[in-house]
Amino acid sequence: MTDKIISQPLTTSSRLGMSRYQGKQLPYTAKILVFFFLQAVLALVIRQSNTFSTLHAYATVAAGLFFLVTDKEPSRLIYWMGYVAGAELLWRGTGANVFWETGKYAIILISGLGCLKNFGKHRFNFSLVPYFLLLSPAMFLMPSFNRETVAFALAGPFAIVASSIFFSRLEINTAQLKTLLLTVVASVLTFSILALVGLIDAEVIEFNSASNLFASANTGPNQVSSVLSLGAFAAFIYAFLEKDQKFLRFLVIALGIGLFVQITLTFSRGGLYTLLGAVAMGGFFFIRDQKARRSYILIVLASFLVFYFLLFPALEQFTSGALGARLRDTEPTGRIEIIQSDLEVFMENPVCGIGLGQSNYEHARYFRVSNAHTEYSRMLAEHGIFGLLSLLILVVVLGLKFLHKNEPVSKAVIVACMTWGLLFMAHSATRLVAPSFLIGLAFAHFQINIPTTESTREVRYSRFRGMRARHKLHRL
Repeated sequence: MTDKIISQPLTTSSRLGMSRYQGKQLPYTAKILVFFFLQAVLALVIRQSNTFSTLHAYATVAAGLFFLVTDKEPSRLIYWMGYVAGAELLWRGTGANVFWETGKYAIILISGLGCLKNFGKHRFNFSLVPYFLLLSPAMFLMPSFNRETVAFALAGPFAIVASSIFFSRLEINTAQLKTLLLTVVASVLTFSILALVGLIDAEVIEFNSASNLFASANTGPNQVSSVLSLGAFAAFIYAFLEKDQKFLRFLVIALGIGLFVQITLTFSRGGLYTLLGAVAMGGFFFIRDQKARRSYILIVLASFLVFYFLLFPALEQFTSGALGARLRDTEPTGRIEIIQSDLEVFMENPVCGIGLGQSNYEHARYFRVSNAHTEYSRMLAEHGIFGLLSLLILVVVLGLKFLHKNEPVSKAVIVACMTWGLLFMAHSATRLVAPSFLIGLAFAHFQINIPTTESTREVRYSRFRGMRARHKLHRL
């Protein structure tokens, strides 16, 4: 390192200073390991008092505004958005003194202001704007205005539109995507540690056929399952892309498997199905690329074997057989009854629907009074024909994005992100900002290049030819 620095032409003192500074920087892997460690420590600190959770939320938003004002490139803003998507449930679950929908508000704010900074070189894509506008009239059908009800129903769709517009101008290369995925993993790791410590500290743990609060840090198991699914999703996509950082790749795969185990222990299957569906859909395109096929197959197969033959038997013993029974149970826990109620309401109020938040009470027809779980049936019940048109626009726009010509690996990432977001909305509506973020991210222009064994083989072949040439000369 020193020889290389000294051998460079030192025409100015500033170049010398820059070279020395760069020489003192931590390697990339070390930076990521430190980041992971700090996120784990953060979990232990926040567990002591929700004041730290509040401070963390405010500091995170402040960091996003700082990046927005000072940066000339959007890289750190992209990573910041991924961090917020993973941290949102941490703030809720630990009682941070912030708005319930702070994650969505933050993504909307930074996306909107980021558009004003004119990052990127591509044209803005406004194709999802009608999707949101058609949902807005339902506000006027509410018996009385309620900010929380409006936020619950519309903040998620608004975040989808805002982030899709922001990302539509940007190109994201392989290095940026990998750093983004690692940032998401690190962010989710904090809540994962909280849930793990809570499980270890619990004196008595009961596992039955219902979702488990003990394994969910006393937070809604459905949302916990989903945010852990987000972390595992980011971990596996990163592992499929990484070729250079072997140790980091192995560590992230181990974290992905660990998050998968935690998902199963929540006994909430939504996050599990979302993860498996997204990885499977992305896999159709990963295996079309020679450079990614081997990684995808080996990682998926190895993860399955480790879980099924090593971890699952231990988990079955730990839960006294309740885990296997839960996974074999295909009953969707009231989702069908809620959808049935929503469809009946739509047939009775087909034009404008019944207004934001009003379907909650109608769910008692076949289930009980409850918030929406399936976003698509909620759109029909509360928005009527406007909701149907909005849903069709969403399907058509994402369908066109799916059909757009891309390299297989880029398409794999796009399809996996869209699938994760859409599956989440099928069982948890837009409770978290994560589906909005991933669907918006799918609108970016990915330039992904995976270094492969092909280049290594070419180098080896070149060396082999050189050795043969030298051998011939020696014989002569």
